[in-house]
Formats: sequence, C-alpha cells, structure tokens
Amino acid sequence: MNVALCHHYSLTFYGGGERFLIDVANQLMKRGHKVVIYALPFGRRRINLDRLLQGIEYHENLIHHIHDVDVAYFVYAPFVHKFFVGKFPRVGALHAFVFLNELQHDEIRTMSHVDFIKEFGFSRFISNLYFDRFDKRELSGFDAIHVINREAQALINGKKRVYYVPNWIDTSRFQPVREKETRFSVLFVGRRTKGFSTFVEIAHLLRNKEIDFIAIGPDLEDTENVKNLGLITDVKELIELYSRVHFLVYTSKIDVFPLTLLEAAACKIPIVALPTKAIQGLNLPLFYATSVNEFAKVICELENAWQTREDYAKLAESMRTGAMQYDLNTIFPKFLDMLKEVAVL
Repeated sequence: MNVALCHHYSLTFYGGGERFLIDVANQLMKRGHKVVIYALPFGRRRINLDRLLQGIEYHENLIHHIHDVDVAYFVYAPFVHKFFVGKFPRVGALHAFVFLNELQHDEIRTMSHVDFIKEFGFSRFISNLYFDRFDKRELSGFDAIHVINREAQALINGKKRVYYVPNWIDTSRFQPVREKETRFSVLFVGRRTKGFSTFVEIAHLLRNKEIDFIAIGPDLEDTENVKNLGLITDVKELIELYSRVHFLVYTSKIDVFPLTLLEAAACKIPIVALPTKAIQGLNLPLFYATSVNEFAKVICELENAWQTREDYAKLAESMRTGAMQYDLNTIFPKFLDMLKEVAVL
C-alpha cells in the first residue's frame, strides 16, 4: 500500500503531531508499505530530521501535487488540506484541541476571544472559530475522520465515517532503563501553553522542600525554582530522563491525547493532571488536581510514598499496566486496518 502522510506544519516543529507522523511512517515502512510525508513550510525549527526520519521520503513545500497513492492521511487543519492536490481517498485526523472544545478545561471553553488570542495566538483562534461554524463543510472533504480520544467519537459521529483509534506506545522501548535518583524529582513536559506557568507556581510554593523541579520543552524560560533542560529529541535520552525522575506533573488545560502521558506511564512514572474530559477519557490510573495547592499536596503525598518505597512501587507498576492497553502491537494494527478500509472506498 502506498500512503501519503500530510501535515500543515514542518516536521521540525516537533510537537505531538509531528512525532506521531514520524512514528506512523516508521511503523508503516517496517510492515512493507511505501510512505511519503508531505508538509507545509510552517513552524520550522533547527532540528536535524535525518536521524528521526530514518530514510523516509519527505517533502516540504507550500503546494504538493501528489500522485500514485492509495490513501492519504491528514493531520487536520482548516482549509490547508486543499494545498495537497490529487485524487485519492483522504482520512482527516482531529489531533488539535481547537477542534474539540468539549474535551477541554472549563477555563478554555469559556475563555473570551481576546484572552484566547493572547494565550494561543491568532491562527489558533481563527482555526477554532472557523471549525466551530463550518465543521460539516470542512469534514465533507474527507472520506473518513480519525479521532484519537474515545470521548471525541460521540462529537463527530453522524457527520462522517468515523474511526476511533487511540495513540499508541512502544512499551518494549519505553520502559525504565535505570534506578530513580535518590532525591525526589518532579517533571514537566510540553510547551509553554501546556500550563508551564502553573508548574512554576507549584515549584515556587514547594521551594523549601527537598524536591527537584525539572522541565523539558522548546519554548520554556529559565526560572529560579525550575531546571529547564530544553527540547529533547533523542528518544534514548528522553527514556533515560523518564526513568530517573519520580513524578510527572501535567498541568495542561488543552489536550486530545497527549503522548507524554503514555511515555511516562510506560516508564513507571506516577502522574497528576487536571481532570479534563480528554485526560479522564484515557482510562489511566492518574491522580487529579484542580489548583496549585492541590497539585502541591499530591506531590508531597507522592514524595512520602517514595520514602516508604512499597506504596510508590505499586503506583509505578499500575502506571505501566495502564499504558499496556495502548501498546503498539495492539493499537497499530487497528490504525493500519483503517487506512486499508478507506483506500478501497
């Protein structure tokens, strides 16, 4: 099967959507399929793609004329799918939070237009507004819709052929590779818009505790109480970090299905997050908190559990068990079946 993977951002942007497409391409090639990735030249960063793509054919232009493919898979964004020209069955995938308002935190769903633009930028505001008004017309350009969160399936059903296939994790790769550090450490993973300011507040509140606060992401600033390691693109280095830290604090109010949670859970890291519909829909054994004080309280409780070891070990093992339901060998065949079915429509 010949598959085109189409994206409205440069793969060098290297967020969740970009990492997902790279993994999809690698998995398809391992199974003998031909794959080409087509991307628009937006969101470019200085990242070497050769190591990440492992020989996968990649094109980055404003307009793409695509031929000889059985099916094309699009990470959906309003209108820009028209920049990929050709006659072939199309799958539109809803990965972005701006198209699934109902899954987001109450503060996001009730945010004023001005505040939304300040926090997430004008382009995301326009995407949100456009999709809210013209979603049926937009989705009509695809032969099928792919959703990655079960909670999203009910929001799209009735409008189009809908496939629910969640994100997956290679649990043979993402697993602990070393012992935890002796000093308790808490990790933040994501961009600034994923709640980094809340994480900084938590770190400040607990500044007198014997706890290390660590963050990784492409646009995070240094702070007094948080050690920022920047963006990590090397998977081995990322797994090493997951293995040595004790707790993941996930403060994001905007999500559909964050790969970070699967990666951390597979590496046996307990997690505390905001109780949004998107996160609760993952069915992982998470802790939940709704304020800086609540997050701080849970962190202190986990630090105590780490000191007793036995309770912490049970929590860590339960995370690994929860992640196993999304194992690559269970989920990816369903994704491949979706592409094959749409290819013959």
